[in-house]
Amino acid sequence: MNRSYLLDLLRVFAIGLVFVAHIGQYLGSDIGGFFGIKNFYFVSLGGVGVTLFLILSGLLAGLTEANRKTAYSSYLLKKVLRIYPLYWLSVISSFIFFITINSSGKWFPSGFSTDLFGSLTGFYSWLGMWGGPYNPPSWFIALIMALYGLFPLMAWAMKKQPHLSLLILFFISIGSRLYVGENGLAFGEGHFWDGVVEYGYRQFGFMPGRPTDWFPLCRVFEFGLGIYLALTLNKKVWFVLQLPGKKTVAWLSDLSFPLFLVHYPMLFLLEWFEGLGTPLAISAYLIAVTGLAYPLSKLDEKFPRKKLLAKS
Repeated sequence: MNRSYLLDLLRVFAIGLVFVAHIGQYLGSDIGGFFGIKNFYFVSLGGVGVTLFLILSGLLAGLTEANRKTAYSSYLLKKVLRIYPLYWLSVISSFIFFITINSSGKWFPSGFSTDLFGSLTGFYSWLGMWGGPYNPPSWFIALIMALYGLFPLMAWAMKKQPHLSLLILFFISIGSRLYVGENGLAFGEGHFWDGVVEYGYRQFGFMPGRPTDWFPLCRVFEFGLGIYLALTLNKKVWFVLQLPGKKTVAWLSDLSFPLFLVHYPMLFLLEWFEGLGTPLAISAYLIAVTGLAYPLSKLDEKFPRKKLLAKS
């Protein structure tokens, strides 16, 4: 599929929202604040960016994968090889940043085996720990892998009954958000103190572990909406927009996932650079994050995906 300027631009816009929210939160600015319906869809601008990422992920999967006849195991392997090598590179850098700024000396706050499993798989959220101690946004890895796992079924249903399928996904997401937002997800035997903590979290706007962020059934509508748009709209729609700066937008679009993976553990640099003043501190931070994301993306490109897929 040829590059779409519109889709590239939307991806850049999405990562921009994530950056604005997290930088704002770190600096104590109102722009990083949360809004929406508490315990249902209570997000910052970063959460809106994630919603856009999910729609775009479903859309791109629908445009490129929906009509391919591939064994499910080969399809999943392709997704694993697409996502995890870069994620693992980001885990290494996140761990280095963590031990650099962590004065307690506890390199594995959750226990070695738990942190090893959570870091390698990105499934901290399923342990009730959201994104873990090193890189909190890594909860997205578990979510997107689960949604990619559901994609063949969703695409099949969309091709048969697109409107009905989207409506069903809508009600699944609504129902899941209502239930999870009120009851959370059980990660073990509950105790009195757990109930107190849950009550406190609900008053703020979400349950402990923020399951409405990462629980797949809460987000199937957003991902499914992307598939729906891919299968029902004329493909020419995605290529109508043409503006100057196409190469720059494409470059930033390609960097959006690496930037997402490395930006949060590097927020401490804003404090290091605060003597420069806020505008220069933010600029220095953005340069540093890009300076790490770019070489990691280049290393990721060297990963022998084609050879591994050919052997599968």
